[in-house]
Amino acid sequence: MTLEKEIALATEHPRGTELRRLGPYREALRSAEAYVPLAEADRDAIVRWAEVRRIVKERSGLDNDPANLADPLLPADRLRAHVVAGETLAAGLPSFEDPGGDLFEVVEKIRHGLRPP
Repeated sequence: MTLEKEIALATEHPRGTELRRLGPYREALRSAEAYVPLAEADRDAIVRWAEVRRIVKERSGLDNDPANLADPLLPADRLRAHVVAGETLAAGLPSFEDPGGDLFEVVEKIRHGLRPP
């Protein structure tokens, strides 16, 4: 599925799509330490969803609604911070300051041990 199609689906059906995308990774989303042992392909799936959520939030404002207790979305910023922390730990870096923007680019920098400008 193309990124634009996934963004459209996430905008139209955010909670169900998130559950399908992240459900298999429930344990890995509990802590950065639990994220690290995932295979890179599984981490890529989480990164992709976090980037989709960033774009959806940026374009439409759709994000976590604290009033929706029955079917909440993870807050997009918290999901992103979790990915950055997990990738930083997986790369063996002592720290990494997230410069914002495209999460694919940020994760690529982390995985190659590069510092943001």
